[in-house]
Amino acid sequence: MFVETITAPEDEWHSWMARLRMLTDPPDALVSTIAWHSGDGTITCVNVWDTPDAVGDFYMERVRTVIEADGEPANKPERRGEPAAVYVRQES
Repeated sequence: MFVETITAPEDEWHSWMARLRMLTDPPDALVSTIAWHSGDGTITCVNVWDTPDAVGDFYMERVRTVIEADGEPANKPERRGEPAAVYVRQES
């Protein structure tokens, strides 16, 4: 797994999530995405990917075209790397 985080103003976060289709057509390599209101008009999000290469593929397939059309985002994801520990509750 590979983890990245991003904090952005709420309107910017919603705009990028919609343009990248993160929730409506999630990339196969996206394990999970969790976002919350940070309390200061921003949203913080954690994305968990299968591998670091999956993030690169996602960039080439979706992000690059948005950047070419609209320019670089003001707030970029921070790559955190591989998690040191993971727990996911299993539903039975």
